[in-house]
Amino acid sequence: MTKPTRVRVLLLSPAKRILLIKYRNTGPTGIPQPCWTTAGGGRKSGETIEQTALREIAEETCMTDIRLGPVVWYGEDRHRSGAWKTLFQEHFIVAFAAHEKIDQARWTEHEREQIIETRWWTLDDLRTSSEAIYPFNLADRLEPILRGEYPSEIIKLPRI
Repeated sequence: MTKPTRVRVLLLSPAKRILLIKYRNTGPTGIPQPCWTTAGGGRKSGETIEQTALREIAEETCMTDIRLGPVVWYGEDRHRSGAWKTLFQEHFIVAFAAHEKIDQARWTEHEREQIIETRWWTLDDLRTSSEAIYPFNLADRLEPILRGEYPSEIIKLPRI
């Protein structure tokens, strides 16, 4: 398996809602292709998946009282990067937040330019939305995790 360059975090609240972030997703063409995705981002040299997850959550939400769960999925995605055509190689890790309060104080300049909105979603919200949400079929993939059912091995998501 290719060494993933990014970590996505399935950040779950006590109300069993998942945090998604809506990105402007403006590539080299300058045309926005907004989409929702989980918290997370690039791995720094020498970081573990867990270290990246905790750092990214702290940067994107200011939450530091996070309990990590298992790594459940691996995916490769070129679709989400729009005109940049970047191949995202990502591990997805489960994490549990103590609350749903988000603070933007640690956002980078890039995040301030690209993030449109943050929102906690229920499974029903995910299923009824007509917006672009990554990974695809998130509600169906997330449902067993919300029940505490984790795969025995990391599941490889279909490449998009």
